Amino acid sequence: MQDRRGIEWAAGIRRRISGAAWPQGAGGWIAAVVLALFAGLALEICLSLPAIRAAGGGGASFRAIPFDQVIAEGFEERDGTLTLTGESGYLHIPLDGEYVGKFVYSYQYGGLMNTLVKIGVYNEYGELRERDAVLTEDRNSRVIGASYIPVGGRAAYAAISVTRDRLREPGLLSVDFDSYPVVFTGFGTETRGGLNPYRLVFFWCAAGLAVLVLSGRKWAGMRPEIGFLAVSLSVGTLVSLSLPANKVSWDEETHFAQSFWMANYRSPVPVSHAVLQEFVTGMDTWPYNQPGGREEQEALDRYLDTEGDYRNGEHLWSIDLNKTTMTGYVGSALFLKLGQMFKLPFSLLYKLGRLGNLYVYCIVMFLAIKRAPVGKAILMFLGLMPEPMLLAGVYSYDPTVTAFMFLSFAWMLDAILNEERKVGWKEYAVMMAAFLWGCRLKAVYAPLLLAGLLIPGERFRSRREQLLMKGGMIAACGLLMLSFVLPVLIAPRATGDVRGENTSEIGQMGYILGQPLSYAWILAKNMLRTLPSYVLGEQSLGLLGHQGPVSFPWLLYAGSGAVILTAGQSSCGKRLNGRQKVWIFLLCGAAAVLVWTSMYIAFTTPGNTYIEGVQGRYYIPCLFLLWLVLNPRCVRADVKDGTYYRAVLALGGGVLLAAYGLDILPRFCL
Repeated sequence: MQDRRGIEWAAGIRRRISGAAWPQGAGGWIAAVVLALFAGLALEICLSLPAIRAAGGGGASFRAIPFDQVIAEGFEERDGTLTLTGESGYLHIPLDGEYVGKFVYSYQYGGLMNTLVKIGVYNEYGELRERDAVLTEDRNSRVIGASYIPVGGRAAYAAISVTRDRLREPGLLSVDFDSYPVVFTGFGTETRGGLNPYRLVFFWCAAGLAVLVLSGRKWAGMRPEIGFLAVSLSVGTLVSLSLPANKVSWDEETHFAQSFWMANYRSPVPVSHAVLQEFVTGMDTWPYNQPGGREEQEALDRYLDTEGDYRNGEHLWSIDLNKTTMTGYVGSALFLKLGQMFKLPFSLLYKLGRLGNLYVYCIVMFLAIKRAPVGKAILMFLGLMPEPMLLAGVYSYDPTVTAFMFLSFAWMLDAILNEERKVGWKEYAVMMAAFLWGCRLKAVYAPLLLAGLLIPGERFRSRREQLLMKGGMIAACGLLMLSFVLPVLIAPRATGDVRGENTSEIGQMGYILGQPLSYAWILAKNMLRTLPSYVLGEQSLGLLGHQGPVSFPWLLYAGSGAVILTAGQSSCGKRLNGRQKVWIFLLCGAAAVLVWTSMYIAFTTPGNTYIEGVQGRYYIPCLFLLWLVLNPRCVRADVKDGTYYRAVLALGGGVLLAAYGLDILPRFCL
């Protein structure tokens, strides 16, 4: 009798986990949504209460600190300001032990204001101890003029250290930073009452994910592409809008310039100096000096909205549109055009263009997951990882490469494994068009098109169509390869990528062709050294642009390993066999070799035994097929497909939300 009760109790738990016990129908969904909204709001109110009480309710409470209370060393007081007189200076500002939301100092400086700020805070016992002090390396934008340092507790003092050496930025050698006077114009504390909208939406997204996983048996379980779309659109929009209207990711200024020019094709645009600076690398777009927190973001937005004129500026701007990469900017260009039609402020226009890129990525990934006969969980997990999602939410053509190539692979796999469908010209056109749309941006992935050669002969309607279609794949792969290999072989340039150091295509080709075995060994060492982080970890899945990796790289490895081992679910009853896996593995290896070799030729000093310029994000378009190859047939998750897909959605969405809550929200929005 007791055994029977135990079995019934366990069955009840399983039903609850699978969602069967959750209220179903429209009423249940409405109740779940209301509960999620209430839970998020209650949590945000609890976290905001100390600041609300300190600010006396809503609004903001600011307290200025007079200069006569400031202890200054290495500074001279001039007309109510403090000016740095030597190579270094030190400022000690008393804070009187009161609750401080943020410590604020204002400045006038023509360069990048980099300081070291130390806040003496009282610990949980109400004691002031040196080891509890908060030390911040404060890097500020040129255009804001004020810095807000988060405290969120009782503080006794703030200390600012500034040195000329720290103010010199090695990446901007053309700027004479020593010629700019360093002037501090004010000090104070500010406590903002009220709710933080970014944190509130973050809590709502987290609660919404929980509701979707627990009660979305029909939608998120049986239709995993819908679960992906819901999470990627909601959390992706939050991530994108939380980023400052400035360069955050790699080469974003170049991608923004191309997107903006596409939106105004063949029409030179009269832009102001502030807009012009967003198209180039310089102090205004220096990615390591980003606005820190809501107040600094708002200050940057005010500057861009005031000075950023894209309709009647003093500079008539145009560039040559890169025909090779233009397919990667369609979504951004469309949204930028819509924003221009509605005459949006420049900061909002900038962020709107990013959303266009994000939404194209989410929709194409949705279609890829829907079509894939196997590996849906892999697509869902990879698509939700912090690095791919951040790239989708900024100006970049990487998301177009990834999403469209994944869509092509999904159709190829369906043709390879699904015996119920024949491959006609419509299916072939989708495979080829999706692959070429993404791969023409980065032709190094051309070998992956040959995965289509695995389509069995019986899937075609005739022998003639089989020869024509597979011949077309081989021809397209060859043309893509020649598009970047042939120019280097026929006419290598005296210099390579200008961002590299002392590069030379001619010199590097001499080393490769003159000593091919030595280069092969160098290539193998570099690829093996980076293999774990590029295939499973933070370098391909967890980098947040120039801000660095996420705080929890271990979770990426654990999640990737779990998905690779268990993602064997097939909607057509078949999986890749050993022969097919070997062929795909060779194609992925060929693409990786091309990635490394292209950067060795274009980006690395001739004769170096290490390869520069390769980043883990270059592996992302290969990971779907590579993970399928690594998925063992002997391991299977012994749960229903719907339950498994919801578990993967919870894992992928949880990793993305953790990256936002631990790394993006504190950096840009608190």
